[in-house]
Amino acid sequence: MLSKQLRGPLDPIVRDAPRALAYPRALCDNVGSDQLTAGPARYVQASGVAVAANVVVLTVAPDAPADTEQRLRDTYDRPGVVVGRATGTSTQARRRPPPQRTRGRGSTGGRLRRVSVEISPSILSADFARLADAAASVRGADWLHVDVMDAHFVPNLTLGPPVVRSLHAATDLPLDCHLMIADPDRWAVGYAEAGAAGVTFHVEAAAAPVKLARDLRAAGVRVGMAINPATTAESVAALLPELDLLLVMTVEPGFGGQGFLDLTLPKITAVRRLVDEAGLDVRVQVDGGISADTVARCAEAGATTFVAGSAVFGAADPGAAVRHLRELASAALPG
Repeated sequence: MLSKQLRGPLDPIVRDAPRALAYPRALCDNVGSDQLTAGPARYVQASGVAVAANVVVLTVAPDAPADTEQRLRDTYDRPGVVVGRATGTSTQARRRPPPQRTRGRGSTGGRLRRVSVEISPSILSADFARLADAAASVRGADWLHVDVMDAHFVPNLTLGPPVVRSLHAATDLPLDCHLMIADPDRWAVGYAEAGAAGVTFHVEAAAAPVKLARDLRAAGVRVGMAINPATTAESVAALLPELDLLLVMTVEPGFGGQGFLDLTLPKITAVRRLVDEAGLDVRVQVDGGISADTVARCAEAGATTFVAGSAVFGAADPGAAVRHLRELASAALPG
């Protein structure tokens, strides 16, 4: 693989992404510290200038100083530029660590556990032209929920790995990617590689859900599986040990802003019972119509992780909306 030491600035590469497509995937081993905003006299390792689909990815070496990524972002703060840190010798961008991540195989002794509430605002209800600002407005959340739709599994079309990659570079919140897509067996791990800290696929779309769950676990993300309103809790009971999270859809998937389906409440309770009776450490997530009017009922039924779109990003103060939902859910949790 061709590689050389860059003595000049990266600006020509960053400014002209299409031209940069002609460069080899790993263009440089070292980037001069004079290209950063203050740094050590020696060269700071920054392995690889990878370019794909007109997006320039500056991948910082694992042993570079801790603030290298931020200084590169400050210098090259423009659309189409993604900065990440390699893990080991990989050029994969560093993922945000998920908060208090659990493992499906952990035992709770069959007892209902008192667990903390997680709030995951859905950017489906945010302004797509200002996603970085939307993420910044909900810094008190636990996750940032990213709804991926492909116009096949569901009729709507939203976003894909390039946007996940850009969001990962723009926020410290771990990304919770909900894949409403056909053939997740083929595509899901790519979202982990793009920077997601959690990836949830639909059991209705997966050809081999156990293998997919294990592939995602091997990729280092929180493993989630979603079930539509028509899918019963009992039909997925055998899959629960493979998961960190089970998402119960409380609307039909595909569009934001729908009304909450009360008929899903007994299913939330059934999922919680299955998880606790098996002694598993699996979070129960709900998504669809979650608001100040419905979040407490979901918590009483057994949910612990709450996806909210319109209720957060439609509020005058999204951060305050997150706090309010957390307070309501926390007060309603059993035990």
